[in-house]
Amino acid sequence: MALARYGFIVMGPDLEIIKHHGRIQTELFDMAVSGVQTVEEAILVAQELLTKHVQLIELCGAFTAEDADRIRDAVNDLVPIGRVQYSDEERKRLQREFG
Repeated sequence: MALARYGFIVMGPDLEIIKHHGRIQTELFDMAVSGVQTVEEAILVAQELLTKHVQLIELCGAFTAEDADRIRDAVNDLVPIGRVQYSDEERKRLQREFG
């Protein structure tokens, strides 16, 4: 089976789980995007994404490795959980620019 159904979760201080979500869909690609404020909300979204038959879930760079582990555990490791990561150089740049 080809990879075609993705979930992406982004975390930010003013994102609302009910309000901030969307979908990008073509014949070959289907991605659900959801915004959350906390890891607990991300867990709820990840569990909901499983009901939509996503094949993997990606997390934005705001999530730590420990957060990803919590989400993976909450979905019983049924799909791969990936996480955006920045190089050391880019993390330093982010710190300088956004402190």
